[in-house]
Amino acid sequence: MEEEVDLREIFLIITKRMKIIVIITLLAMILSGVLSYFVIPPVYKASTSLIISRSQNLAINSQIQVQDIQISRMLAATYSEIVKSRRVLQPVIDKLNLPVTVEQLKNNVDVASKDNTEIIEISIKDSDPNKAAEIANAIANSFMDNVVKIMKVDNVQVIDKAIPPTSKISPKTSLNIVIAAILGLMVSIFVVFLMEYMDRTIKSPEDVKKYLDLPVLGVIPEIKIK
Repeated sequence: MEEEVDLREIFLIITKRMKIIVIITLLAMILSGVLSYFVIPPVYKASTSLIISRSQNLAINSQIQVQDIQISRMLAATYSEIVKSRRVLQPVIDKLNLPVTVEQLKNNVDVASKDNTEIIEISIKDSDPNKAAEIANAIANSFMDNVVKIMKVDNVQVIDKAIPPTSKISPKTSLNIVIAAILGLMVSIFVVFLMEYMDRTIKSPEDVKKYLDLPVLGVIPEIKIK
């Protein structure tokens, strides 16, 4: 019975201060939308893919052995590290006159080796979609130039060049607004219960007994003056 009364009180508290809950939640959503649209810079991602195959010096009609494919797949992991090396990235910075260091560019580079394939994908994140595609293609070219000297092979070819992306990967405005709404709702409910806890004013006969532990001898009825 006590639990039932507590639940009823919780419902009444929330209902009584519903306006505060709605206002705080709406403000959180509006703030999140403004930040996502106008403050947080957009981030675009452009990708180019390369294939690691047998050397071009081998005869065209020679049969590709399973062992050759397995070796190429193992080399894909090595090539992924080479892509993010200073030797590959520094020429890209110099060629495109990028206002970043090698470490900063490295943090924006993602290299993924596709499972059970001989393909690696180089992705670049940038606030400018055209710049992202330009950097991705430049890194692919720099990698192909250097891997010949480093690994003494010429078995890397571009499959798809990077093109400017049409949609951003972040910020995700809709998701941010939903998260802000949930957080705003949680914060507003906390504020409402904190206000209720701090409010010790007597508003009803029940409050007299609850807070003062005194019996109610009489109640003055509310008189409405017409």
